Amino acid sequence: MYLTADLDISYFGDTARVPYGSRTPETIGRYAEQDVRFLLSRGVEAIVIACGTVSATCLDRLQSRYRIPIVGVIEPASIEAVQVTQTGHIGVLGTKATIKSNAYSDRICSESPNCCVTGIACPLLVPLIENGYSPDDPLVEMALDRYLEPVRTSDIDTLILGCTHYPFLTQTISRMLPNVRLINIGTVLAKRLSEHFPLTASSEKNLVSYYVSDADTEFQAIANSYLDAIRAENVQKINIELY
Repeated sequence: MYLTADLDISYFGDTARVPYGSRTPETIGRYAEQDVRFLLSRGVEAIVIACGTVSATCLDRLQSRYRIPIVGVIEPASIEAVQVTQTGHIGVLGTKATIKSNAYSDRICSESPNCCVTGIACPLLVPLIENGYSPDDPLVEMALDRYLEPVRTSDIDTLILGCTHYPFLTQTISRMLPNVRLINIGTVLAKRLSEHFPLTASSEKNLVSYYVSDADTEFQAIANSYLDAIRAENVQKINIELY
């Protein structure tokens, strides 16, 4: 894992209220503003919205209300997809709220009006991942088999994994769609951030603080199964409703 040379990181996971993808835009916006206010209380100087749903539904609102840099995942993923597609047909897997927002299709078409975008809502994937189902579990494969049908029956050659949970299923999706290029929104966002912040190998000089809104979850175990050098230790529970 890589960090900026001289910046600390405060991570907040709203474990009490996920998934956001099935909520109304009004509720998502209220949750997101509470999340931002909590992070501001920690003295952060910039915020990365790693949630595809929040990025899709209320990034503009957050950017207009708060005076620090706030970045989301829609723009870098859309630009990457436009640059790599050969057929001009791009697919997007996302939550119901993300797909309904048309955020990806609007951004992609602003980059390349000739592109065609097919959005596919996948409401079952986040709960399956959050509950610890492995990528090769039969339930996960059954859900993916249904959701990926529009990709198999079209000329989509590039597929955006439009939720930060979905890259955990990359190997399974790649096996089901061997000829489709997958866009990991976390990876492309990290590349974009590296243009503005110098990255170095993580070291003890960087402080990473973890906060969650519900401690009665498997957050720490799941996080540590994916993190490399930086372990999710000393996770603190906070009352997000106070913000």
